[in-house]
Amino acid sequence: MFEGFSQEALDFLNDIRFNNNQAFYAANQARYESFVKRPMRELSDELAPVVQLIDPKLDTRPGRTMSRIRRDTRYTKDKSPFRDHAWLGWRYPGEGRGEGFHMYWGFGPDWLGWGCGCYYPDKPLMDALRLHIRKEADDVRRCLRALDGRFEMYGEDYKKLAVPADVPEDLRALYVKKHFGFEHNGTQADWALWHTHDMADAIAADLSRMAPLHQLMRRMRDEAEHAAQEAVREREAKARAEAQTGAAKPGKLVVRSADEFEF
Repeated sequence: MFEGFSQEALDFLNDIRFNNNQAFYAANQARYESFVKRPMRELSDELAPVVQLIDPKLDTRPGRTMSRIRRDTRYTKDKSPFRDHAWLGWRYPGEGRGEGFHMYWGFGPDWLGWGCGCYYPDKPLMDALRLHIRKEADDVRRCLRALDGRFEMYGEDYKKLAVPADVPEDLRALYVKKHFGFEHNGTQADWALWHTHDMADAIAADLSRMAPLHQLMRRMRDEAEHAAQEAVREREAKARAEAQTGAAKPGKLVVRSADEFEF
């Protein structure tokens, strides 16, 4: 059962930040296993039933929800081998960290927070949301109201995106996003909970607040995929029609003079 984190968890993450090498980790791996990994797994297990109520298709296995201490440095200039923070993230099986719209919780030596959002720009997903804002503004408002004012919106804006006149004023900031999310930044009161089982209760309550928005974005993903399939079918139908029309056309009549032929 999750009983909170101890100061030793922050001490380890702070130490690995300034001693980010294999030798230090090898000498301190037991600290990571005991003070970071073990309570993270307990927290993941405790939150799993809440997450599955939100969507039973979400992967709640600790091996999929928990961050790893080792970083993948193949595609980044930062070659530091270890992370100085830890998180939980809930995705669908087969979905990468940079795909989709996820709920998450995490902490480091100097930050604590949780929320939901897109990690990278996702134009098909956001195009589906933009259409939904125009057609079902009240549904979008319902999902945002459920956040209960506990989260701040983040995300990059399009600088020159034309906003149609039928987009409500209160949803225009969301409409122009390339990607977005809502995050709760930990307060002193949250840090006090971090040391206790009450941290799990606080996260569970906020996961429930995020549920309507997460479910909306899952519907938007389905609609984006459906739109993409429809576009493929339309292109294929057009190509078939053009091919059939082209086959039915008579060949071009070429008039030649008698001088072109030898007798």
